[in-house]
Amino acid sequence: MYQDWLFKDHPSGWRLRYRRGGGGYEASLDGMNWQPVPSVTQITGLLNKNLQEWAVRQVVEYLREELVPGLVLTEEEAGRILDGAAKAHRQAAQRAAGRGSDFHAWAEAYLKGQPAPLPSEEPLRGMAQALVEWWEGNGGRAVRGEEAVFHPEHFYAGRVDLVAHFGGRLMVVDLKTSSRVYPEHLLQVGAYVLALQAEGVAVKGGMVLSLGDGLKPVEVPVEEAAGAFLGLLQAWRFVRGLSP
Repeated sequence: MYQDWLFKDHPSGWRLRYRRGGGGYEASLDGMNWQPVPSVTQITGLLNKNLQEWAVRQVVEYLREELVPGLVLTEEEAGRILDGAAKAHRQAAQRAAGRGSDFHAWAEAYLKGQPAPLPSEEPLRGMAQALVEWWEGNGGRAVRGEEAVFHPEHFYAGRVDLVAHFGGRLMVVDLKTSSRVYPEHLLQVGAYVLALQAEGVAVKGGMVLSLGDGLKPVEVPVEEAAGAFLGLLQAWRFVRGLSP
């Protein structure tokens, strides 16, 4: 029953559990009664305007490839194209999620000092090379990687990509395979910093690395981002309470 669960004991006395392949978090004080815990990405999903615009672009790109000037379609062909357009954003999301998972698995091994040959295929190989150059150029030293975090007071959980020292400064680093940094990425880092501080980890800063179109490091104003995340958490709980 527990083979798929990973567990983390929090200094507050709570115990967190979560599945290896994702699927949510639960917390318990006695090890018997488990409460669902919203994830950081669930909460920042309220800011999904960028995802909606991205989904529309996937449909447009699909139709651009399928439709050419002067093309005469049968009813069957038109139905096939419309069906494909309806699925285009989901298929693109699945491909992006697969690339993200593969890259994070490689990055976790590399940052832990384990044997990690560069990926053979693009764009993962280029992203990996960029991360290696940035990491070594900035003298990073990993402290934690791919670790679950939990805030007992605000009651949310998530998984932080990396906690590392840079010149004596302990920072959260969030790796993104997207081509740019979005506002929700900043709030995610703020949430991770707040949760780590609740564990007694003296995190002093945060950063998002966007790797989808060349490496772009963006430093996060963590106090402001954490405050914004807590405001969004309240909004998320309000909206959730409206559901029947």
